[in-house]
Amino acid sequence: MKFFRLLYEEAGEGRLQLLIISLVPGIAMALVIAVVSTVTDYEQSEGLQWQLLAFFVLGCAVVLFTMNRALNAMTAIVAGYLSRMRIHIADQVRSLNLSAFENIGIVRIRNAVGHDLQTVEETAPAVVGLIYFTMQLIVSAIYIGYLSPTAFAVTMVFLAGAVYFYRRSYADAENLWRRASAGEAAFHKSFEHLLGGFKEVKLNSSRSEDLYANYIVARSELVEDLRIRSGRRFNHGQSISDVFFYALMGAMVFAIPHYVTDLSVPGKIITVIVFSSGAITSIVRTLPMVSRANLAVESLEALDEEFARRVKEAEKPVITEPASLGSGLTMRRLAYRYDARDGERGFSVGPCDLDIDAGELVFIVGGNGSGKSTFVKLMTRLYEPSDGVLLWDGAAVANGNVEAYRSLFSVIFTDFHLFDRLYGIDDIDPARVHALLKDMQLADKVAFRNGRFSTTDLSTGQRKRLAMIVALLEERPVCVFDEWAADQDPDFRRSYYEALLPRLKAEGRTVIAITHDDRYFHLADKLVWMEEGRIVRVDAPQRALADADDGPPLHP
Repeated sequence: MKFFRLLYEEAGEGRLQLLIISLVPGIAMALVIAVVSTVTDYEQSEGLQWQLLAFFVLGCAVVLFTMNRALNAMTAIVAGYLSRMRIHIADQVRSLNLSAFENIGIVRIRNAVGHDLQTVEETAPAVVGLIYFTMQLIVSAIYIGYLSPTAFAVTMVFLAGAVYFYRRSYADAENLWRRASAGEAAFHKSFEHLLGGFKEVKLNSSRSEDLYANYIVARSELVEDLRIRSGRRFNHGQSISDVFFYALMGAMVFAIPHYVTDLSVPGKIITVIVFSSGAITSIVRTLPMVSRANLAVESLEALDEEFARRVKEAEKPVITEPASLGSGLTMRRLAYRYDARDGERGFSVGPCDLDIDAGELVFIVGGNGSGKSTFVKLMTRLYEPSDGVLLWDGAAVANGNVEAYRSLFSVIFTDFHLFDRLYGIDDIDPARVHALLKDMQLADKVAFRNGRFSTTDLSTGQRKRLAMIVALLEERPVCVFDEWAADQDPDFRRSYYEALLPRLKAEGRTVIAITHDDRYFHLADKLVWMEEGRIVRVDAPQRALADADDGPPLHP
């Protein structure tokens, strides 16, 4: 199984030592059982059996010591594996471009780092117990063979039958559990919609009922049904094993005495079987855990293969020196197409032609769904163009310089993420941060101490202002703001257009803003109109003002 193979590979050069210290406890316990069965055959009048007592104490000590060593070794191996996998997944994720990341999906990555790795962590110690009980059964069976070849043959027949029928139930149960795991992933995706789209769900009762009843509840109930059926199959296998065990005990009690000359042998065998019953029960209960861990490893390997398939789309992040913009940015027939889903044609942006000179203030305008945000992701090279060329100061942007190119931009997207620390920004003067907090009217809500903000639990508009502070502290030559003013009050909105953007331009920065605020169009050096994924017009401010006199439509 993949789970055992994983542990074997992770053990590295210490795998032989781990195997030995995992095998020894079971062997020692079987010998302890043999000692106990031997002692029961002695008459009390013969006195204390010091030699057997010594073997008993030594065997117990060996079991306790080696079991502890095996568990400690397994804990260290799994801890190392978990750490490496978390780091590996994080490194792979940050190497992806945006389209590859979106195709893999955040839910899948979260499940891998959370559920799958946790399953491996919880199951690994049980493997030591599984080896322990398995070896105990094997050595006990050998001891039974030593006592009576006939009893050994009967034991092997019953055990083979139990293993065969349990394996059949186990295979069915594992398949059902695999389907349940897939169903659970679908459930989490639906639940993410409830959490991420809470406002939209709250405002639309039909959407709320459809999402809840037909997806969240339905998928949860499907997972429940599959888990119950899987558990029943596992329990069915255990019941069959119990039937064979009790049948074996009956055979030893009522049949074997007729085929042996030493009448003490059946009693010894019964003692061994009674002790072994606990081992059998533990093995049967551990196997479902191992099955789930095996599925978790399969999921992790599938994710790693997905990363590998997208290796051409991955770029190894490197630390670059701050980049500069000399003449400007040039886009020629730049285009991007989203992957088609469910047989439908994917949305596309472009081909687009645009020149942005260094130091310009550019507004990108157009209706919802016109492709403005996608165009910005394409321009900042978060999306790799499917066609066309992107030029930076006349040089083509390619994999060799894409990291440096991206370092031109400070961007605040509509779905921006607000970090609690100024990651990657060194030697920040706290006084400057405090001054910016005061300018953004956040000083009474947010403090900056020890390189981090005291809170990010703010309203949407306040969060955007805090994101603006971070963007300003990055001091990059190109600022891109996607509908930043949409959640601001009128005073902040006016200050954004009439004070902040002109100030950034005066500092020599190139500013690109997506906006719907037509009353401020006259402030832009360029107005880039987009419609259905294409740039349909580029206006100068004078033309924008002339159009404004006639009441310009938002859809030119």
